[in-house]
Amino acid sequence: MLVSWLKTLERIYDAITKPDKAFRLWLTTAPTDKFPLGILQKSLKVVTEPPDGLGQNIKNTYSRLSEDVFDGCTQHQFRPMVYVLSFFHAVIQERKKFGKIGWNVNYDFTASDYEISYKLISMYLNKA
Repeated sequence: MLVSWLKTLERIYDAITKPDKAFRLWLTTAPTDKFPLGILQKSLKVVTEPPDGLGQNIKNTYSRLSEDVFDGCTQHQFRPMVYVLSFFHAVIQERKKFGKIGWNVNYDFTASDYEISYKLISMYLNKA
Protein backbone atom coordinates (compact mmCIF):
# COMPACT_ATOMS: atom_id res chain seq x y z
CA MET A 1 0.00 0.00 0.00
CA LEU A 2 2.73 2.47 1.01
CA VAL A 3 4.89 1.64 -2.01
CA SER A 4 2.01 2.25 -4.45
CA TRP A 5 1.22 5.55 -2.71
CA LEU A 6 4.85 6.63 -2.99
CA LYS A 7 4.96 5.73 -6.69
CA THR A 8 1.79 7.78 -7.24
CA LEU A 9 3.37 10.68 -5.38
CA GLU A 10 6.45 10.45 -7.57
CA ARG A 11 4.34 10.48 -10.76
CA ILE A 12 2.45 13.57 -9.55
CA TYR A 13 5.71 15.25 -8.59
CA ASP A 14 7.26 14.49 -12.00
CA ALA A 15 4.16 15.85 -13.77
CA ILE A 16 4.58 19.30 -12.24
CA THR A 17 6.20 21.40 -14.95
CA LYS A 18 5.71 25.04 -13.93
CA PRO A 19 4.75 25.28 -10.28
CA ASP A 20 3.67 28.55 -8.74
CA LYS A 21 6.56 30.40 -7.09
CA ALA A 22 4.79 30.15 -3.73
CA PHE A 23 4.31 26.37 -4.03
CA ARG A 24 5.99 24.34 -1.29
CA LEU A 25 5.67 20.64 -0.62
CA TRP A 26 6.82 19.53 2.81
CA LEU A 27 7.31 15.81 3.35
CA THR A 28 8.50 14.12 6.47
CA THR A 29 9.59 10.52 6.73
CA ALA A 30 11.53 8.10 8.80
CA PRO A 31 14.59 6.63 7.08
CA THR A 32 13.39 4.03 4.58
CA ASP A 33 14.70 2.45 1.40
CA LYS A 34 11.19 2.56 -0.13
CA PHE A 35 11.10 6.35 -0.51
CA PRO A 36 11.33 7.32 -4.22
CA LEU A 37 14.88 8.23 -5.17
CA GLY A 38 13.65 10.70 -7.82
CA ILE A 39 11.90 12.86 -5.24
CA LEU A 40 14.96 12.79 -2.99
CA GLN A 41 17.28 13.83 -5.82
CA LYS A 42 15.11 16.82 -6.76
CA SER A 43 14.46 17.97 -3.21
CA LEU A 44 16.03 20.20 -0.65
CA LYS A 45 16.60 17.98 2.36
CA VAL A 46 16.55 19.17 5.95
CA VAL A 47 17.67 16.74 8.61
CA THR A 48 17.22 17.31 12.32
CA GLU A 49 19.38 15.19 14.55
CA PRO A 50 20.26 15.51 18.21
CA PRO A 51 23.61 17.20 18.87
CA ASP A 52 26.68 15.13 19.72
CA GLY A 53 27.61 14.72 23.35
CA LEU A 54 25.65 14.80 26.59
CA GLY A 55 26.54 18.40 27.36
CA GLN A 56 25.42 19.70 23.97
CA ASN A 57 22.26 17.62 24.12
CA ILE A 58 21.35 19.00 27.56
CA LYS A 59 22.04 22.56 26.36
CA ASN A 60 19.83 21.97 23.33
CA THR A 61 17.04 20.67 25.56
CA TYR A 62 17.34 23.61 27.95
CA SER A 63 17.35 26.11 25.09
CA ARG A 64 13.81 25.00 24.24
CA LEU A 65 12.57 25.74 27.77
CA SER A 66 11.29 29.17 28.70
CA GLU A 67 11.13 30.79 32.12
CA ASP A 68 7.37 30.16 32.04
CA VAL A 69 8.12 26.44 32.37
CA PHE A 70 10.10 27.02 35.56
CA ASP A 71 7.59 29.55 36.89
CA GLY A 72 4.79 27.02 36.37
CA CYS A 73 5.82 25.07 39.48
CA THR A 74 6.49 26.70 42.83
CA GLN A 75 8.15 23.67 44.43
CA HIS A 76 11.92 24.00 44.89
CA GLN A 77 12.43 20.38 43.74
CA PHE A 78 11.16 21.16 40.23
CA ARG A 79 14.37 22.63 38.75
CA PRO A 80 16.60 19.73 39.86
CA MET A 81 14.02 17.25 38.57
CA VAL A 82 13.90 18.99 35.17
CA TYR A 83 17.70 18.75 35.06
CA VAL A 84 17.56 15.01 35.81
CA LEU A 85 14.87 14.60 33.14
CA SER A 86 17.06 16.55 30.66
CA PHE A 87 20.05 14.37 31.52
CA PHE A 88 17.93 11.22 31.04
CA HIS A 89 16.70 12.55 27.68
CA ALA A 90 20.28 13.26 26.58
CA VAL A 91 21.47 9.78 27.60
CA ILE A 92 18.69 8.14 25.60
CA GLN A 93 19.45 10.31 22.55
CA GLU A 94 23.14 9.40 22.78
CA ARG A 95 22.56 5.65 23.23
CA LYS A 96 20.27 5.58 20.18
CA LYS A 97 23.32 6.09 17.98
CA PHE A 98 24.66 2.67 18.92
CA GLY A 99 21.64 0.70 17.70
CA LYS A 100 21.29 -2.76 19.22
CA ILE A 101 24.49 -2.26 21.21
CA GLY A 102 22.92 0.76 22.92
CA TRP A 103 19.55 -0.75 23.81
CA ASN A 104 17.81 -4.08 23.40
CA VAL A 105 14.65 -2.30 22.26
CA ASN A 106 14.88 1.02 20.41
CA TYR A 107 12.66 3.75 21.89
CA ASP A 108 12.59 7.36 20.77
CA PHE A 109 12.27 9.64 23.78
CA THR A 110 11.20 12.56 21.63
CA ALA A 111 10.85 16.24 22.46
CA SER A 112 7.11 15.74 22.93
CA ASP A 113 7.78 12.90 25.41
CA TYR A 114 10.16 15.23 27.25
CA GLU A 115 7.55 18.02 27.31
CA ILE A 116 4.85 15.73 28.68
CA SER A 117 7.28 14.44 31.31
CA TYR A 118 8.17 17.85 32.74
CA LYS A 119 4.51 18.88 32.69
CA LEU A 120 3.64 15.75 34.69
CA ILE A 121 6.44 16.45 37.15
CA SER A 122 5.14 20.00 37.60
CA MET A 123 1.55 18.82 38.01
CA TYR A 124 2.44 16.20 40.64
CA LEU A 125 4.69 18.57 42.57
CA ASN A 126 2.02 21.28 42.57
CA LYS A 127 -0.50 18.77 43.94
CA ALA A 128 1.88 17.52 46.63
